[in-house]
Amino acid sequence: MQAQLPVHIGQPRNSLPPRSTIDPSSSLTSYEVESAEAVRQPSLHEIDWTQYEVEPRWLEYETSDCVAALTPCSSRGASELQRLIAGSAGRGETVLLVDVMGNVGEIRRNVFVDYDASIDLLDHETTIAGYRLPRGARPVLADGLNAAERDLGLRLLNRPPDTWWKLERRGAGKHLGGRGWYVTEPVGELHPILHDSLGAPVVAVWVSPDERQRWYIVPDGTDWDTVIDWLVLHAVPAYVPDAPRRHRLTSAVDPDLETTAETEARVALADLGIRYARDKALMEQNLANAQAVADPIRNGLLFGTGPILVDAVAEALSAAGFAVDDVDAKLGATKSADLLVTFGPYLRLVEVKSERGNAKEALVGDLRRHLDTWGELQPNFPVDGGTLIVNHQHKLPPGQRPRQIYGRPEFVNTLTVPVVGTLDLFDWWRAKDWDAIRTAVLGPALTANNQP
Repeated sequence: MQAQLPVHIGQPRNSLPPRSTIDPSSSLTSYEVESAEAVRQPSLHEIDWTQYEVEPRWLEYETSDCVAALTPCSSRGASELQRLIAGSAGRGETVLLVDVMGNVGEIRRNVFVDYDASIDLLDHETTIAGYRLPRGARPVLADGLNAAERDLGLRLLNRPPDTWWKLERRGAGKHLGGRGWYVTEPVGELHPILHDSLGAPVVAVWVSPDERQRWYIVPDGTDWDTVIDWLVLHAVPAYVPDAPRRHRLTSAVDPDLETTAETEARVALADLGIRYARDKALMEQNLANAQAVADPIRNGLLFGTGPILVDAVAEALSAAGFAVDDVDAKLGATKSADLLVTFGPYLRLVEVKSERGNAKEALVGDLRRHLDTWGELQPNFPVDGGTLIVNHQHKLPPGQRPRQIYGRPEFVNTLTVPVVGTLDLFDWWRAKDWDAIRTAVLGPALTANNQP
């Protein structure tokens, strides 16, 4: 007989719930129904347990030798759950429990409570309350996770969006007869595995005060195959290491009975996992750092207006080797161009403009007027020309905008100053094509044969 790991399932053996439990007469919109249907996963009754070497123990089955529980039921299944916990305690082991928060097909809140869903933790007078998050919430991995919890978090990051619940510990309400109610203090600790943008846990593990119970809270719509695979391969070996050997799973061999080749391969695999986690964390941090640098310039050049756009242009020109000064900050209020840029012997005025639609031809006239009056306003800072940089059609997605700022041939042929679009400036900046930026700003006549 194939070895199997006993796992308690807090559901009757012979009840096969439908894929969707959405009431067709509910007031949900078609979008909400479709979204709920999209994240519905096969029930625990449809799992191929043998591929995971797991023996499901349903309600009314013996549970004292189980090492974990899925969707434990603290009301109808209280007896089975208590036997499971007592059996684990007798062996001095930690019991692992995985429960589901919320219901993707239930949008409306119970008017008698301030939360949307809850999970009662047996005999602990503590409840985990869930508050449905708005659509589009995108959780992130919590810091400081061990290997098992990090693996679970990475798996659940791939689940469909729009179906997350913020988790919170709550004490249990107690009725004192004619003396009213009081609420107990919640016990244990709730450690986030994934959290939302405000830091609230959306996937978490509740650890009992004696650290003998670990309740993993995952959102409804989670793929059970993913959870079971994680439970057998990562959670049980991490927290109940004797169980795989005790039940003689093919995936578990006592290290004392390994061959030299097995030990070397196992150690190498463990080292690989450590290196992978370390390298991945470093790469994720490098990506976050690069995005933190790029986002202001990317967003400024492609979507910015006013000072935001001017600052992004200044950053791009600085990266290309220009010394960049804000005209007003350097020279006082000038009512002139935005930037004064220097590259080698060249000194240029740069006018930075944004347009919701097509760029007005009058923008070139503004720059020419500033150049004409510059010598009178600032005789100590003579310039050899000017450049107009324009972010036009900035309400359109970048891929739908025309590259050319001005299209009327008669006007283009009269241009005496370079006109640069921020789409081109952005592409040169992200590709680090500094020569292209210098040529565009200074003009080919200045740079063709006389690069500083």
